[in-house]
Amino acid sequence: MGSTVQNNDTGNNLSTKWIYVIIVVLALGFGTYGYFKVKKWVHYAAVERYEKPITDYTITKVYSEIDKYQTKRKGVNDDDVDEKEPDYYMEVSYKGKDYKLEIEEFTYTNYNKSGKVTLYYDAEGDEVFVAGTGGANLLVAALAAVALLIVIIVMVIWFLFKSMKKKQLKKAAYRKS
Repeated sequence: MGSTVQNNDTGNNLSTKWIYVIIVVLALGFGTYGYFKVKKWVHYAAVERYEKPITDYTITKVYSEIDKYQTKRKGVNDDDVDEKEPDYYMEVSYKGKDYKLEIEEFTYTNYNKSGKVTLYYDAEGDEVFVAGTGGANLLVAALAAVALLIVIIVMVIWFLFKSMKKKQLKKAAYRKS
């Protein structure tokens, strides 16, 4: 009986180890991606803080793209079809160079209503971007990081208690045999 308990316990520990590996890989992947994105947003926020908005630009085109390959399947209700949100773009000409910006729905709607949008030029990265891109994204990223950190801490504590409970059961089974 002691042998059976050990084999089952070893099999369960192996899957728990794989869960830890998956969590670590995901955390490293998202952390690396987040680092570069946040670095870019911090730079945008600094440009917005220390530079004046550009005024001598020309908006050549503002449009949205919906996934053209989305098709409805026969016999599927319209409510069941996942519709992709459209992507919004703005093409801007500044200092003789053309830039294609991916913009938010709010900016797209605001531009269509008022015809105005505030843009900044990042000389270091040779990019044009919409005002508010840096600061707003930093706030969202910070909130997402805090939420992710809380989830990871709760999962680690849960796995720790689960592991301690298994060890106690293993000791109790060992004492009985």
